Amino acid sequence: MPSTNAEIARAFTQAWTSGDMTTAANYLADDVTFDGPVNHSRGKQDYLTGLSAFAQRASDLNILAALGDDEQAMIMYEMTTGPHRTTYVERLTFRDGKIQTDRLIFDSYPMRSGQPG
Repeated sequence: MPSTNAEIARAFTQAWTSGDMTTAANYLADDVTFDGPVNHSRGKQDYLTGLSAFAQRASDLNILAALGDDEQAMIMYEMTTGPHRTTYVERLTFRDGKIQTDRLIFDSYPMRSGQPG
């Protein structure tokens, strides 16, 4: 079981990208909030609904880095979604060992340019 916030960020990302939403849900606070370029949500169920839809298009995860302290973690990874390979960065904050907030930023160039990543 992961014990640091960086380890939780890594385990959470590996779970949802492999389609294991049950395990991913265990890392989330009930009132988790998500803020990303395409979607915003509040609450575990809304978050998981959006994440599940996204995970269906995700493949080929490569975690580049996961760093953290007692309050937050940042994870950077490459992943293919549809025809695009993109770099993603998430800043996760934690409360009582659960993900409280998730802010996603990604490199949109491959999508904007119409080029495979």
